[in-house]
Amino acid sequence: MGALPSFKRWLGGDPDLLIRRIFPFVDRVELHPDALTAIGTVLCGLAGAAFALGSPIVAALVLMVAGWCDLVDGVVARRRGSASLAGGFLDSSLDRVGDMLIFGGIALAGARGAGAWLTALALWAATAAFLVSYARARAEVHLHSLAEGPMGRFERFIVLIVGGLTTWLAPALLLIAAAATWTAIERVRLARAHLRELERTGIDPTAPGAAVPSEPEQPDPEEAT
Repeated sequence: MGALPSFKRWLGGDPDLLIRRIFPFVDRVELHPDALTAIGTVLCGLAGAAFALGSPIVAALVLMVAGWCDLVDGVVARRRGSASLAGGFLDSSLDRVGDMLIFGGIALAGARGAGAWLTALALWAATAAFLVSYARARAEVHLHSLAEGPMGRFERFIVLIVGGLTTWLAPALLLIAAAATWTAIERVRLARAHLRELERTGIDPTAPGAAVPSEPEQPDPEEAT
């Protein structure tokens, strides 16, 4: 069974070009990409606080801006020619902080009276989200890419924003938790298969244009002259 693609992969094409078409003013953003990443993390903390205080609509509006920062920081870095391993590491690290601030705020809302079930769902969603990101990061130490699955960070933001705006937060968390759990399982399964193939052939099956060489044909003794 093939892995389900994330929404951004399903859209296809060049993601940077698509983002710049949707937000043409991105080319005029003067902030450093690391600053955008940091701003996005701070906004995730504010969204978490809004969730904790029982204001899911406010939290969703803040998440829209935080999600935009997360979406464009890499685009800005590549446009400016400042994309780097250090910047990617910072972005990935602060993404995890942002995730924990958001889900932590929702868990606090449950503890403050919204219901233990909300806290349980938030903890499940946070754990599954962490595993999705960890599986990718660990696999990509050896592989070119491992982004399969229907519930990456972009998709989590979309579901949380919709859940906050509609105040249907529990169904949104349930969807995130279940889909992220499936995504984590799929990534672990695919990573094991890809890593085994890498060890067997010496070729990364996730690299662009990768092809496993076929076994050389042996000459037919009866055709030898």
